[in-house]
Amino acid sequence: MKYLKEGSHLRLSLDNRIVIFDDNFFSCNSEVSIKSDHGHYKIHELRFSKESVVDDVDVKSGDPLIVKLKAKSGSNKIFFSMHGFKDEHIYGGGEQYKYLDLKNKSMPIWVQEKGVGKGYDLLSFLAYMKGVRGNWYSTYFPAGIFYSSKGYAILVKNYDLMKVSFKNYNFFEVWSDELEIAFFEGENIRSLIQKMISYIGQEYSELPEWAYEGVWIASQGGIETAQNKIKAAKDRGIPVNAIWCQDWSGKKITSFGKQVYWNWQYDKQMYEELPQKIISLNNTGVKFLAYINPFLIDQSPLYIEGEEKGYFVKNKSGSAYKVYVTTFPAGLVDLTNPDAVKWYKQIIRNNMINIGISGWMADFGEYMPDDVITFSKQTGIDFHNEYPVQWAKLNSDIVNESGKKDILFFMRAGFTGSTKYCPVYWGGDQSVNWSKSDGLPTIIPAGLSLGFSGVRYYHFDCGGYTSLFHVKRTEELFMRWSEVAAFSLIMRTHEGNRPYKNLQYDSNKKIFDHFALMSNVHASLKAYLKYSVYNSIQENLPVMKHPFLIYQDYPENLKYQYLLGNELLVSPVVRPHVKTWNVYLPKGKWIHLWSGKLFNGGNYVNVDSPIGKPPVFIVESSSYAEEMIKNVQFVGKKFNL
Repeated sequence: MKYLKEGSHLRLSLDNRIVIFDDNFFSCNSEVSIKSDHGHYKIHELRFSKESVVDDVDVKSGDPLIVKLKAKSGSNKIFFSMHGFKDEHIYGGGEQYKYLDLKNKSMPIWVQEKGVGKGYDLLSFLAYMKGVRGNWYSTYFPAGIFYSSKGYAILVKNYDLMKVSFKNYNFFEVWSDELEIAFFEGENIRSLIQKMISYIGQEYSELPEWAYEGVWIASQGGIETAQNKIKAAKDRGIPVNAIWCQDWSGKKITSFGKQVYWNWQYDKQMYEELPQKIISLNNTGVKFLAYINPFLIDQSPLYIEGEEKGYFVKNKSGSAYKVYVTTFPAGLVDLTNPDAVKWYKQIIRNNMINIGISGWMADFGEYMPDDVITFSKQTGIDFHNEYPVQWAKLNSDIVNESGKKDILFFMRAGFTGSTKYCPVYWGGDQSVNWSKSDGLPTIIPAGLSLGFSGVRYYHFDCGGYTSLFHVKRTEELFMRWSEVAAFSLIMRTHEGNRPYKNLQYDSNKKIFDHFALMSNVHASLKAYLKYSVYNSIQENLPVMKHPFLIYQDYPENLKYQYLLGNELLVSPVVRPHVKTWNVYLPKGKWIHLWSGKLFNGGNYVNVDSPIGKPPVFIVESSSYAEEMIKNVQFVGKKFNL
């Protein structure tokens, strides 16, 4: 990448042909309004001053090329444009549920609730009336990372509020008086992702051995319920390697559904003698997983302690800011306060790690209100996008300090830099339906786009999570969701926000038998998954990836197929009532996993895809092909497929 700098003018070019930037960097003073409501944000620019050229542009050559900017005195926003191309494709921006190509799209880069619905169906309308509907771009994990099909990538390194537009020009607005940008160049998107991942960093490498050895079953209601679920599952032949009890700290029934009691000590009634029970579970090869978030419910024992010590973000009167996540108030731990961080780490150490818990969902991170007062004197707007990064760091630090290598936590919220600390992400809260804006289909583009943004290990709630209004799981939906989960890195169930109204994996014989089949298929992939994780580390690429990262001929616009590793192509059935499915196979020879039939790639093929046989192919040249086909067919016969 070449550049020519003259004062505040900067010209960047690739191959002496493509000018990707040829304009001034401007700044202005902008008044912006950001209003929060249950993790949803309305962002409006109220007024702005006349634009002026920035005071200083500093360029450091290399790959990446680093550009640092300082706004004109009195300005609080920097904006700039890049040359756009009609045939250009733009990827990135963090986790995206509907679109992979951001060309002709405009969006804020702001951590928030994904929202319910997001489409134009009845659920979305009802969610809109209740104020919980999301926009197409609202996401738990945005990122200032973008890739162009023209051979360059851009990383905006600030945590500040950002808006981007990729129309005639690629336009960036960042609400800060200082800005740092990194420009990368590469032959293709794959090489750019590899450079980006190497640059932004990933602390974690291998997954603990236990993570591969079966399924993580969700259970609520107490330790006896969990033990009964494990026994029933094992009796059915299901390889259970972990029991995930999100209500380990107690339950709270609200109008939203069955929720966790946010006080991070085990509930001595529901989970009597939990430390001893965890030892017993471990002796049978089952890990105990829990749940935590950066809140404490109002007037719980730990909340009272935190409030007395001043460890929560505060309102303008200096009291603990009461955040309403769903229906009840809670205190949000102030991660700018070093003492508050130490205190929360001590809670995790004493109440979770030291009683034998092997992992947890580190939930939330999106709810920093705009009008809080923090220990560091940063505003809620200033610290908002950084909050999930520091929440990931807190969890990472305490795991590292424990010295235990087999602990694994997973998150949904993130921002650029989170991947240095969090090993595994999940796709957040999907509605339990077939919607392409919020249901089963969205878990695929969500995983692919997280891969663009540096996330190596991804999974999702098997069966979905959000059940509101008339929307409930159906047998077909749950079984198709289980099929996608079987061909993912981690297979973990979730009972949802209203478990008593929704089907579970063990609700009836039909679903239970299908889940037993799919969980055994997943377990049979252990060797291949470990190999794929190793390759991911060596190649600096995600495990779940868009096929065009490996196969250059693959159409970039296809977003409901993926590679698991480099050799297994998965094209899940994401519509109801279908028996066959069209799959695009990259050039080469591919073996249909269920029939063993060989197909020539470079075109679409139509395959029988009844429930229990999702469209999955392995490249013929794979050293795992023979073993995988043999294992899958053995499992199928065992469970009468």
